[in-house]
Amino acid sequence: MKIRKYYVLFLFYLFFIFTLLPSTLEGTEETVDIVVEKHVLLPGEHLINVLRNTYNLPNHLIFNEYLNFIKELNPDIKDLNTMEDYQIILIPLDLPPENKSYRIIFKEPGKVIRTISIIPEQEKLPPPTPKPEGKATLEKVNLKTILNDGLITLINESGGTLQQEGTHEFPDFEGSQLSLDTATYPILQFKNNTTIIVDPENRLPAEIKEVIQSKWSNYKIIPSEKDRQVESLLDQLINEMSFFKVIKHGEPLIKGQDVLVKIVGDWLVYPESSSHKIFIINMIHSPEHKIPMPIRNYLEELAIKLIDIDLFEQSEDKVSTMVEDRGKGTVLSEISRIDFTDKLTFVDTLLELTGQDYSKNVPISVYSRDSTGLALNVMIDRTFVKDGKKHLIYLQNKSPKLLHLLTKQGFPLLRLMTEEDAVTTIKKVLDFLRIRYQSPIIEFVASKTDQENKIWINIPGIFFETEGKKVLLTHIELHQTLISFLANKGIQPTIYR
Repeated sequence: MKIRKYYVLFLFYLFFIFTLLPSTLEGTEETVDIVVEKHVLLPGEHLINVLRNTYNLPNHLIFNEYLNFIKELNPDIKDLNTMEDYQIILIPLDLPPENKSYRIIFKEPGKVIRTISIIPEQEKLPPPTPKPEGKATLEKVNLKTILNDGLITLINESGGTLQQEGTHEFPDFEGSQLSLDTATYPILQFKNNTTIIVDPENRLPAEIKEVIQSKWSNYKIIPSEKDRQVESLLDQLINEMSFFKVIKHGEPLIKGQDVLVKIVGDWLVYPESSSHKIFIINMIHSPEHKIPMPIRNYLEELAIKLIDIDLFEQSEDKVSTMVEDRGKGTVLSEISRIDFTDKLTFVDTLLELTGQDYSKNVPISVYSRDSTGLALNVMIDRTFVKDGKKHLIYLQNKSPKLLHLLTKQGFPLLRLMTEEDAVTTIKKVLDFLRIRYQSPIIEFVASKTDQENKIWINIPGIFFETEGKKVLLTHIELHQTLISFLANKGIQPTIYR
């Protein structure tokens, strides 16, 4: 009787192990619970700042997986950079594992917020921006140049006009007539009936200023004392244009999908609540800090317009050189492509990109007839010599015994698997060549120098330098302006498929 009892228990145990337990484990592996919190965006808050300060997230996580997941959770929000005040956004308190389904669970009220536990990753941060010696003042800057070359785009966008020719007539008062020469005193007029008189050299007599400001409330006079800071003047002018939203020295603006552009601006101007157009105004202290034309063109494709306020002295020679350099950026460049469907041809192209000479379908002698009376040659797909030693790359299956014989001869071997994807193949080949590379996101500085750079371009892919060549391998279809930008930096972009 006891034997029968134990036999029944044993059968139940087997049933549990092979039937109930796998299904239970399978269910727990497929679905992951992700806790989500509703966050109300307060006035002046920026999403990047919230993620960084409230949730203690590092930049490398924010600008890659986290922003993409937030977009997935908030499909109604078209642009994370242009959210309204008091808008509700769902913020996950964790990231789902790769290739696993997840279930959204809302955070319980009053429950302490938990932040993501991660192993800190060493971030490639942009070098600190050296501050210019003292702030720029109007003593060395031409105010008319700022209006004509810098702010005219904003003035037009606001619906205003800039008058610098002819005479501006004031309304009659007490039988008197007052007029100003606008070549001396530029006049700004806006839709809200505000009229601004710009006094570039602070020459307007004090008694005339008093008459204007006492008689016409819609008139404002902007003096330009030599010691006045340009930043202060720009603050006042931009404020008078009455745009929907102006953010000064805010968090970086992130735009793009596959290619992310990170932009820092002295002023970010959103003209209208319903518009996706953004103006970014930056004070530029050196010609080397100006953004090249290809990137400007690319940003305009993203509805972003850069406005430079040049605070450096420009001789005619410097100006002509700058115009010539910026024009060169518009020259279109060709892009290389690699087809991954034929893995050996793919490897051939990789070797050529690295500057490595190679041979195809080479018989490697394992045994020589002279020494043993036995001859054995093993056919290898690709071979090359590096550091005086022959290296072997093969795709066909080889028996362990043959591989042992090749290894015994001292040949470095690289086995490529047919089921491996392009990224794995690229990394294995570069590792085999002992070439260092960057992956999976490569950040490029937009300006000529790291100092005071305002824009970073983040492109997914693999980047390496060897034999005097710079190569970017990516699966992204790059915009032609980005191809020109990379070419101007001496980088050969190559798309693999």
